[in-house]
Amino acid sequence: SPKERALDLLRDPHASIDWDRAYILCASNNFNEGIAALYEQRGDVAALLDLYIEHDDVYNIRKLLGDHGEKHPDLYIKALHYFARNPQHGDNRQLLTECLETIEKCNIMSPLRVLQALGGSENSGVTLGMVRGYIMRQIEAKTTRIRDNEKVIESYTKEYQTHHEQMEDLKSKPVVFQSTKCTSCMAPLDLPSVHFLCKHSYHQRCLGDVADSCPKCQVQNQMLEDRRRRQEATAKRHDLFSEKLQTANDGFDEIAEWFSKSPFTFVKLVDQ
Repeated sequence: SPKERALDLLRDPHASIDWDRAYILCASNNFNEGIAALYEQRGDVAALLDLYIEHDDVYNIRKLLGDHGEKHPDLYIKALHYFARNPQHGDNRQLLTECLETIEKCNIMSPLRVLQALGGSENSGVTLGMVRGYIMRQIEAKTTRIRDNEKVIESYTKEYQTHHEQMEDLKSKPVVFQSTKCTSCMAPLDLPSVHFLCKHSYHQRCLGDVADSCPKCQVQNQMLEDRRRRQEATAKRHDLFSEKLQTANDGFDEIAEWFSKSPFTFVKLVDQ
C-alpha cells in the first residue's frame, strides 16, 4: 500500500529525505506512523514518546520504554505523569505499577517527586490502592535507613567520647610510658630514647633525622592532615556544593552529607 511504501522510504537510513518537508507532509495528512518513523531516524525518543502520549498509544509507549528506557530514564518520568492522569484506560494501571517499580529500582526520582507527580494534578486518577505497595516499600526503606543511621551515630558518639576523654587525660594527667622495646628494631630500649604520646617508643638512633613524629603513625596522621586540608579547600568551593545539590536525587541527603564532612567550617592548620 502507499502508506507501507512511504514508511519503508522514511525508515531507509540511506534515503535522501528533506526531514522538515517530510514532517509537514506527514502532519498535514495525519500520518502518525510517518511522523514516528521520522523521529526514529533522528533518534528523538522524547518526541516519539510525546507523540504516543498525545494519541494514547499505550502499546508503543510500553515498547518505547522497553527499548530505550534504560538509556533514557527521563522517559519514565513523562510516562509516569501520563499513566497518573489516565490510570483507568486499558492496561494503564499495570503499566503505572511497572513504571513505579522501574523508577524505584533505578532511583530515577525521589519518593517526594513521585508522589507529587501522582497527585499533583486535578486530573490525576490515582488512588491509594494503586500505589500502596510503592509507598509501603519506601516507608520500610526509610525506616531501615533511619535505624542504620542511628546505629552509626551511636557508634560515632561513643568513639568521640573515648577520644575526648583521652585528650583530657593527656592535658591533665601524667603519661606513663611502659614500653621496654624499640618499636622499630624491637631491641630492648636504652638511653637515649624517644617516647611519643601514641605510646610508641624508639631508640634515638633508630629515628635518625625524623624525630618530630612517630614513624609508625606517620602514614595515618598524614592521611588525616590531608583530609583536613581538603575540607578547608572545600569550604571555599560554594560552586561545587551548588552543583552537587542541583544534580542530586535527594537534596536533603546531599546537604546532610556535606554537613557531616564539615565543609563550611574553616579549619586552621598549624604546620608542625
